[in-house]
Amino acid sequence: GPDMRRVASLARDLARRELASLPAPPSLARGAAAARARRGSWNDATLDDSSAWSAPAAGDDESSTRHHLGLSSHEDPTPVTPWVRQVISGDQLLRSARYNKGMAFTDDERDKLRLRGLLPPAKFTQATQVKRVMKNVRALDSLVAKHLHLVGLQERNENLFFRVLIEHADELMPVMYSRDSVGQVCAKFSEVFNRPRGLYVSHLDRGRVYGILKNWPETKVKLVVVTDGERAMGMGDLGVQGMGVAAAKTNLYTSLGGVHPSETLAVCVDVGTNNKTLLNDPLYIGTKTERITGEVYDDLMDEFIAAVKRRFGERTVVQFEDFSNRNGKRLLDRYVSSATAFNDDIHGVAASTLAGIIAAESKTGKSASEHTYLIAGAGETGTGIGDMIAEYIATTSEPKSTVVEARRKIFFVDSKGLVTRDRAEKEPDLALHKLPYAHDGVADASTVLDAIRAVKPTALIGVRRHRRALKEGALAGKSEDGKELPSTHRVFNQDVLRTMGELNDAPLIFALSRHEGISECTAAEAYAATGGRCVFAARVNTPPFVPPPGCGSNGGKTITLQPSTSAYVFPGFAMGLILADASRVRAPLFIAAAEAVAAAVTEEELSQGAVYPRVSRMREVAASVAANVAAACYDSGLATTTAKEQAPTYEKLLETAKKRRYDPSYRSYM
Repeated sequence: GPDMRRVASLARDLARRELASLPAPPSLARGAAAARARRGSWNDATLDDSSAWSAPAAGDDESSTRHHLGLSSHEDPTPVTPWVRQVISGDQLLRSARYNKGMAFTDDERDKLRLRGLLPPAKFTQATQVKRVMKNVRALDSLVAKHLHLVGLQERNENLFFRVLIEHADELMPVMYSRDSVGQVCAKFSEVFNRPRGLYVSHLDRGRVYGILKNWPETKVKLVVVTDGERAMGMGDLGVQGMGVAAAKTNLYTSLGGVHPSETLAVCVDVGTNNKTLLNDPLYIGTKTERITGEVYDDLMDEFIAAVKRRFGERTVVQFEDFSNRNGKRLLDRYVSSATAFNDDIHGVAASTLAGIIAAESKTGKSASEHTYLIAGAGETGTGIGDMIAEYIATTSEPKSTVVEARRKIFFVDSKGLVTRDRAEKEPDLALHKLPYAHDGVADASTVLDAIRAVKPTALIGVRRHRRALKEGALAGKSEDGKELPSTHRVFNQDVLRTMGELNDAPLIFALSRHEGISECTAAEAYAATGGRCVFAARVNTPPFVPPPGCGSNGGKTITLQPSTSAYVFPGFAMGLILADASRVRAPLFIAAAEAVAAAVTEEELSQGAVYPRVSRMREVAASVAANVAAACYDSGLATTTAKEQAPTYEKLLETAKKRRYDPSYRSYM
């Protein structure tokens, strides 16, 4: 009736006056059409564009640290209003992880945004909040507890979470991306799951994947990390629980690579699981069916890739994560000509390994093309390393060589011994990806030690994803008393290491298996067995150590190694693809990434035994990787340009990468 209409009219007038009392975002001046478009999406474009912020000086006493990390040197940049679908305030604002500032809201903000009384009276700067978070993190006694604590922070205050990661990258890398943290969280993901951090696409959703992607509130996604959980962190088939790895990866793309959080999306394609424990677990949060395979699996993945391109754009970057050996390389080959896709387990690990080889040239006295390589572990990760090395040799060697010729310098050992032409002819089930490395003219060898004596390598690389990779124990060989060693034994035992030292003045030894339980050897063992002459890198973190006096010039000297991890590569690699708006991914781009990482290693780091930059410099390295990859996109014709555009210089691309990267500093809402 009339009374109800009068009440509704008064309510609308009150809402208008309340809205008018709040400061409007600068972008409102662009006109009503822009405002309508903005209200139609989940986030205001200005809020989500980290490069759009300018900031007046605020006297931050930590400005030098912030400048080093590529952060804004100001606490309170240009005033904005936290627009979402509507202006939010009060309790809603505190519950918005994107815009919440916690105890950092000023008096004016608390008054105007209806926060007075909802927060304790004290006010902290973001820098003080970081110190408070780290104090709480350090008080926890396990990596899993620390990881869950930080994920909880992410769900409450996104900007503070990422500033903590950026400023303490070296300390928090094992917390936010390691088997002992993320891997263990994934193992009990069904128990600790409390809030979605990505999208779940089930094999029961065939025919409606695009509709599911439309449910994601962000529309400007540039990077999708997708997993099917079959090989989560080398822990085997965890089904939908593998989402924890994909979500952790997106955090590194933001904290290290600078990709804005709203531009990343983690997706788990739930195709079932063959893990009987999970299938019988009443708390398991995935579909309780065995894994689908064959044409049904491929059709689902085809629909997913098509839906990603339709929803977010043709050049949306898709990173495959933790797919099985059976599917990882096969899916890459399937989409190599139709999507901007790569697999970090194959490409990222390979590029980071190549970076270490390039950086070690001054220590080994050999260029990459002068080495003879023996790779222990012939899965798709191992052969991915071989392929990357061969591509690099063919590209850079003088005189020029072909990839086929370069492969002649690379040998593999699998669970049955050295991969040879003779084995390829006798074994009908030898995997296809091993065939390019099945060389003739070399004697059969059943163990790593026998293979070293046959091939006489200058570089020894070990890479296996899980214990089952050595199920026959052939790689371990026999102990000195002639007994068979268990498959959990060091693959690079003392005999192996001593022989490498006898054959080479400065042997290159990379122990790249994912975790300590299956690592080929330790740095201390390699230094001791080679008289301190080896150039060593490992996938696991190695505490500083002092080799014994018998280790030549390194005896008594503190060795400080840096881990060989794809985290040096993939954050900047994705940013480079985004900068160039790349249409496809090709091998020269990974070579460009590897060269950028190698160039970032300082003389001081080399003198300490490392062939990788310090972890604390990863954000800086990522910007260089991004610029180099983007430049390679332009050189290779993979960048999106118009006929009138001229390819930007590396310096300009580096400047753009630094300017574009996400800055988690708080914004003023007044």
